[in-house]
Amino acid sequence: MMNIKLAHNMNYKIKFKRMRIPLPKGTLIPIGGGEDKKESKTVLSRVISETGKKHPKICVITLATNLPKEVAKDYRDAFVGLGIKKISVIHYENRPQADTAANLQKIKEADVVMFSGGNQLKLSSLLGGTELIQRIKDKYYDDPHFVIAGTSAGAAAMSDTMIISGSSQSALIKGELELTNGLDLINSVFIDTHFTERGRFGRLIQTVTCNPGVLGIGLGEDTAVIIYRGNEMEVVGSGLVVIADGKDISYTDLTSVSNGEPITVEGIKMHILGPGKKFLLAERRLSAESVENK
Repeated sequence: MMNIKLAHNMNYKIKFKRMRIPLPKGTLIPIGGGEDKKESKTVLSRVISETGKKHPKICVITLATNLPKEVAKDYRDAFVGLGIKKISVIHYENRPQADTAANLQKIKEADVVMFSGGNQLKLSSLLGGTELIQRIKDKYYDDPHFVIAGTSAGAAAMSDTMIISGSSQSALIKGELELTNGLDLINSVFIDTHFTERGRFGRLIQTVTCNPGVLGIGLGEDTAVIIYRGNEMEVVGSGLVVIADGKDISYTDLTSVSNGEPITVEGIKMHILGPGKKFLLAERRLSAESVENK
């Protein structure tokens, strides 16, 4: 009682400060899949140039695919064609094989980590919670020259929450979209790939209807976004990027309809970005530079 009285009489003021999540120093490059590996190689060239090095070391992680040898060869051929000489590959089938000294050394030496396409659930289940992914994250947050790129499933798995199933046709039917935890390389976004080619607008709309605080990013094929410091985003490649913003949703019956029934939603905002355009994720708007150059 004495301590409580003393504290009251001294009129202590307790201030609560909002915790700030540190911003990564590295660069994140989600790719919509189907990136050109033989001709212009625009997206892969940008992956290399973002390191700021003439001859960066690249580590290709093929955990998501069922054809690791073929996929590794495709990327090796593509990167060799761009003048890269040091290319390593990480692939394993069981989680205990993740944190070998050889794998950790490959990450230590790499300037670029490239996640291949395939099955994002396979990627997250084999990599999540390992020392290997922690080393990748540590380097991403600490090294301004480090690049993490991922295509198709490798891009979809980058966010803290990812889509693992749900057909385009049934995407706006309650219960048809399945989400789970991703690799948590970026927060407050969903990433969907092969977006315009497979008509995945409904999937993106339902994700932001479920959580309007999160932006939905749909990437077309041979199209990527370069994300600097977890916020500044630039579109590169030959296709479009679609952003679904649910912040201004005024009505949805998502919680009242039953599974198997269609969802109604009003007030979703859509942004369509072409190559070269820049977008600020935190501010949810085109950058001033993009607007000035429109």
